[in-house]
Amino acid sequence: MESWLRDIDGARNEAEVVRHARDFCSLVHPRDLAPLPEDLRSVHIEKGADIVATREQLARGYAQARAHPAEVEKLRELMTVLAHAAERITELRRVPR
Repeated sequence: MESWLRDIDGARNEAEVVRHARDFCSLVHPRDLAPLPEDLRSVHIEKGADIVATREQLARGYAQARAHPAEVEKLRELMTVLAHAAERITELRRVPR
């Protein structure tokens, strides 16, 4: 996961952050989302706003999850990457062009 966070840190623009977040999400197996309520198991990242919305959705689902800590480790990683991506987008938007 550390390499994904470094890639996000190195992104030069919002599109690169979105690409890294989408690529990470593509590696998440459906079983990793299984602890979530069924209506929260979809992860689709197409634009920066999707990163924030998906992270919030996962956080709500995580709070409802009834699973052993080992079963939600990948979910925690996904939320960490998305939170980091959202922070990076905020940083990039603050930089004057």
